[in-house]
This record gives sequence, structure tokens and C-alpha cells, in this order.
Amino acid sequence: MPLPLLSRKKDDDTSTTEPTPDPVPTASSGTPVKRRRRPRMLALGIALLVVGALGAWWITDRLSTTSQVVVAAADVPEGQVITADDLTTSDVNVPSGSAVIPGSELDSLVGQRTTTSLEQGALLSPSQVSAASVPGEGTAIVGIKVAPGQIPTQNVDPGDPIQIVGTPKSGDDPPSGDAPTVNGTIQALGEPSTDGTYVVDVLVSDDQAGTLTALSATGRIGVILVPEEE
Repeated sequence: MPLPLLSRKKDDDTSTTEPTPDPVPTASSGTPVKRRRRPRMLALGIALLVVGALGAWWITDRLSTTSQVVVAAADVPEGQVITADDLTTSDVNVPSGSAVIPGSELDSLVGQRTTTSLEQGALLSPSQVSAASVPGEGTAIVGIKVAPGQIPTQNVDPGDPIQIVGTPKSGDDPPSGDAPTVNGTIQALGEPSTDGTYVVDVLVSDDQAGTLTALSATGRIGVILVPEEE
């Protein structure tokens, strides 16, 4: 007698259930929605990156580019002859358009004169030095001897404009008329001697050189510091 076939019953507890994928968003028509890209925003971002990279490169290039130029190694008064100790060279970042003197010209500046006062560490420009000889045409340099009390004790430097005035003898009355006066510019100051006197080189017009020499010989002079002409 044949045995009845037994039907196999699936065990619900051991069945494996696979996760159901998230449904794809669809439009009302049932067509899947495509995500839109924004090409303008992407292009803007790339442009900003390029601009930033170029800016960084420009700054780095400017900071890394230096030039050797002439600078003042010490304070140098106006009108003074330049010595080898007055100037030096330095590698600096020179702003565009700045008038400077290349370091290769340092030796050629020795022996020239300053046309303005120089401050230590300042960059030198071509207009601050001159190879013109002093005294020039129509001028002369006269050395006058001054004693304490005949010249101001402060703020007297080469390049300063002065007046040299003839004074009466000690105890005499002031002159009734105008005192003899010579206008000039200090060129150099000598070292004081043991009695406190020293020599001042004064640049004057050649027609006043004789008058100033005669005044200085008397020993009766006074030196007045006057404002520079604008």
C-alpha cells in the first residue's frame, strides 16, 4: 500500500527576509526624478580657487624677490664728503617705482657729497648725492675760528644756513649803523681745541669771501643760525 505523500511546510521562523530598497522618488507621472547639477556654482568655485592660488603665488614672489641697494651706514649731514664708512649695501624688497642706487655703485659714491642729510639705515636715492665739486662756480669756502659764546651750542650741523655778524670790541657801544653781515652755509665743523675754539668751514658767495675773512681775523664775530629757505 503506497504511503501518502507528506507536504513540506516552510518554517516561517527560519525564513530569510531581504531588505526592501528605498523607493526611487518619482514625479507625479511616475518618472524617476533626476538630481540637478549647478554648473554656475561649480565654475564659480573653480574660479575662486584659481584666483586664490594666483594671489598666493604673487605674494610669495614679491616677498622672495630682493635687490641689493645702497643704504646709509650712519647719519651723514648735508654737504659732507662721503667716506667708505658712511655707506653700505643691503638686500631689501624695493617697492615698484622707488628711486634707489644699486649696490654695485657703492664704491663710486665715495668722495661725492650729500645734497640732503642721511639717516642711518635709509635707502639712498640718486638725488641725495652729487659729484659736483665744492665750492662750485661763484662760491668759496672760508674757514672761521669761533669761540664759546660766538655760535649756538645746539642743532648746528653741516648744511645749516647761517649769518656771520661783525661785533664791536668788548665794552664798546653797539654800532650805530647796520653791523657787517655775511650769509653762508656751514660745510664742516672742526674738532674743538684745548681752549674751546674750533674752525667752521662756511660756504659763501665769492664776492663775500674777503669780507668774511677780514671779520674772522678780528675775532669779533657772532654766528646766527637762520631758517632754511623754502
